[in-house]
Amino acid sequence: MRSDNEMRLLMKLRVFGRLAPALAALLAVLLPGGAVAADLGIAFVGGLSGVHADAAQDQLDGFLLGVKHLGGRLGGVEIAVSVIDDHRNPEKARETLASHLQIERPEFVLLGSEAPVTAAVAPIAIAAKAIVISLSPLPASFAGRDCQARFFSLAGLVDTTHEMAGEYLQGQGFHRLVVAGRHEAATDEALAAFRRGFNGEVTFVAGRHGNMDFTEDLRRIRKLAPEGVYLLHSGGMAVNFIQQFARDGLKQDIPLFGPYSSFDQPLIAAAGPAVLGAFSVGPWSEDLDIPVNRRMVSDFETEYGRLASVNTARGYDAAMLLDAAVRAVDKKVHDDDLIRAALRRVDFPSVRGVLRFDTNQFPIQTYLVRHVVADSRDRMINEQRGVLMRDVRDGHAGECPMRWTVETPPKG
Repeated sequence: MRSDNEMRLLMKLRVFGRLAPALAALLAVLLPGGAVAADLGIAFVGGLSGVHADAAQDQLDGFLLGVKHLGGRLGGVEIAVSVIDDHRNPEKARETLASHLQIERPEFVLLGSEAPVTAAVAPIAIAAKAIVISLSPLPASFAGRDCQARFFSLAGLVDTTHEMAGEYLQGQGFHRLVVAGRHEAATDEALAAFRRGFNGEVTFVAGRHGNMDFTEDLRRIRKLAPEGVYLLHSGGMAVNFIQQFARDGLKQDIPLFGPYSSFDQPLIAAAGPAVLGAFSVGPWSEDLDIPVNRRMVSDFETEYGRLASVNTARGYDAAMLLDAAVRAVDKKVHDDDLIRAALRRVDFPSVRGVLRFDTNQFPIQTYLVRHVVADSRDRMINEQRGVLMRDVRDGHAGECPMRWTVETPPKG
């Protein structure tokens, strides 16, 4: 667990954005030797402050743990890492990153940002000839008509998960479901994706933005008597919904489902025992029996005093991907075509198992069914309940003008 001094240092990084010397001091604590040089520059941009900071923080900490496991270097090259808090403000993020790109000129920009910030900052990073790797799920346009040769995603699309969840519930024989969420464009898109996978009856129960009392929503759900509820609320609204759903006795009769984001570690920890028994669909699970995943999960808890999440997994994968790509090009990180070709095809030890990129440079990955349980140490975790589908593509590569051949993964 971090000392008070280390935590204060981390907060300083959050407040002041790009502070390479301060981050170097932090890496000196976290990484063997602590040497930081500008042979390879990496900028991390994410929402590291405010009530929803856990996602970007997990991504950053997962990346730093991966670098630590790699001996403090990537591909044998010493690195300089800068951290920028985007404050969920596209204009502020664009201004801060633009200044940083002029001064430091990093080769890679890791984006732990939400879609509006990503849309604002990715073009200026690409214009500066940096390679962008997104660690957060994005709308479909990024994978289709707006794809870019210097833009990669390790997270995939928001709607792919909803479509997979719909297919799972269809396959389980459900016919009547309630979807609980709030009125906004993202919910409309999620519902459309979910309905592509689920052909039964869907009733949307809408909550007001910021509302924490779900008495009326739950009364309506009880009256509808659905076979299951698919949860689209997030953050504190999701936590309150889950707790009230259990408190009002609905949990005993109606199973609760959702995308992996609805039941990821930060939310599980906040919701408490009320979330036990919930099912979700996602590309990663804490208990995946892969050596690299077992090490990441164990060491992350030791290092940071909390359990790893899907976002941790993406950050860690980013370190492993960059390490493998830099090794593949024999450290020629300034050869743009060479490094992009390596990123597209390199085999790296992903905590998700086999992961490769489609021609839109978004992931082709396996989706799992997960179930929230208490483990042998009485910790609440997601336990996998089987593979839903392997080698899932997002379906938008055909809209992307890039054309190259996707490698077929080895069998076994």
